[in-house]
Amino acid sequence: MYKWGGAALICAGGAAWWYFSGDAAQQQFQFRTAGVTRGDFVNKVQATGTLEPQELVDVGAQVTGEIKEFGTDTEGRRVDYGSEVKAGQLLARIDDTIVELDIKRAEAQVSQAKAQILSAEASLAQAKASISQATANKNKADRDLARARKLGVGDALSQMDYDQYVNAAESAAANLESATAQLQSATAQQAGAAAQLQSAEAQLESELRNRDYTRITTPVDGTIVVRQVNVGQTVVSSMNATTLFLVARDLSKMQIWASVNEADIAKVKPGQEVRYTVDALPNENFSGIVNKIRPNATMSSNVVTYIVEVDIENKDRKLLPYMSANANFIVKEVKDALLVPDAAFDFRPTSPEQIAPEYRKHRPAPPAEGKENSAIVWRKVDDKHVAPVRVLKADSDGTRTVVTLPEGEHLEEGTQLVTAVALVSPGAKDAAGPGSNNLFGPKRMERRQRSAGGAEVKPGQNTKSRPGPPPM
Repeated sequence: MYKWGGAALICAGGAAWWYFSGDAAQQQFQFRTAGVTRGDFVNKVQATGTLEPQELVDVGAQVTGEIKEFGTDTEGRRVDYGSEVKAGQLLARIDDTIVELDIKRAEAQVSQAKAQILSAEASLAQAKASISQATANKNKADRDLARARKLGVGDALSQMDYDQYVNAAESAAANLESATAQLQSATAQQAGAAAQLQSAEAQLESELRNRDYTRITTPVDGTIVVRQVNVGQTVVSSMNATTLFLVARDLSKMQIWASVNEADIAKVKPGQEVRYTVDALPNENFSGIVNKIRPNATMSSNVVTYIVEVDIENKDRKLLPYMSANANFIVKEVKDALLVPDAAFDFRPTSPEQIAPEYRKHRPAPPAEGKENSAIVWRKVDDKHVAPVRVLKADSDGTRTVVTLPEGEHLEEGTQLVTAVALVSPGAKDAAGPGSNNLFGPKRMERRQRSAGGAEVKPGQNTKSRPGPPPM
C-alpha cells in the first residue's frame, strides 16, 4: 500500500508540473467590457389591449314586429356598418299594422268614455233639477202645515183637511230625500265616466307611443359599429330590449382597454402618459392618457390582471374599434441620462495586480451605510489594468441603469467598463467564446494536442514540441 501510494503522489506531481509548465504557463487574462452610453432612459410598464369606442350606444326595439325597411345615413345611403348618422335619424322601421289597430281601438274607447261622461252630466243636471223641485214642494207643504196647525181642527178646518196637510208635508220631505239620492248617484256616475275617459286616453297615449317605437332612431350622433338585423326579420320584444344597432358616439375619441399584470399595476396612475402602437400601423407611434383603473380584477391561469382605460385621440380616423394595441405606460423618463450596463456592477477585481498601480494604495471604500444607491464600477485602463469609479445608481430597466457621479468622479460616454474576466490561451480560436475560461464560472481547461514527432501534422494543429510528463 505504501508503495502504491508513493507512486500515485509521484504521478500527480508529475502531471501538475507538466500542466503548469505547458498550457497554464501561457494562459492570460482578458477583460470583457461594455460601453457607457448616454441617451433618453424610459422606465415603462408593457401591456396589450384593444381599442374601444369611448361611448357605445345600444339601440334596441321595445315592440314586436317585422323589420319593413332601413333608414338612410347622412349621405342618403341605406344605413349599414360604418354609416354616419345624426341624432333622431331613422335607422329602421318596424311593421306598425297591429299598433295602428290598437290605436283605433283606444280611440273608440276614448269616444265611448266621453259619451258616458255626457250621459252622466245630463243625469246630474236632472237630479239637481229634481232637488230644486222637491225642495220647493217641501217648503210649500211645510208652510201649509204650519197654517193648519195654527188654525187647529174645528169649524174652520176639518180633521180630514188637517191630515191632508200633514201627509203633503211628509210626502214632500220624502221626495226631497229621493232627489238627493239621485243627485249622489249621478255624481258618482260622472266620476266613473271621467275615470274611464282618463284610462282610455292613457291607453291611447300608450298605443301612440308604441307607434313611435316602430320607428327606430338613433339618440346620438355617431357611427354604426354593429347592425344585427335585416329587412324581413321579426323582432320579438321581451323584458330586455332587443339590440338592433350599436352606435359609437364619437370615433375621433376612443379608448384602449389594456390588461395590466398585478405586479405592475401599482406603477400605473390616472393621468399617466401611454405610448402605443397597433399591429395595423406598425411604423407609427401614438400616445394617450390613463383615464382610470377598473378595480375588478380577472384571473386567467392563476395570473391576475386589471383593466386600465386609456383615453386616445383619433382625429384622422386611422384607428378602428377593436384593433390590438401594444401599450407602454411611461413610469419615468430621464432625458440625456448617463447609462451603465447592469453587468458592470457585478465585476470585482480578482487580484491587486489587475488594479492600475496609481489606485492600489487608495482603493475605494465600500458603499456608505444607508446609501444603497452607491456603487463602484471598474473602467478599463489597458489590457491588464482597471480603475474604480464611484457612481450613484438610479432607475434601471433590467439591462441598463441611470447613474450620476459624485463630486470628484469622472465617467464619459463610450468609456469601457469591465463586466467579467476570461481566462484564455494564446492558441485559442475564440477567447471570448463559449469555450473560454471565465473566473466567475466553472473552469474548463483546454489541452492543446501535442506534436506527434515526425508524423504528419493536421491543418491547424500546433507543432510546437514541449516536454511530456515525467516517467512514472
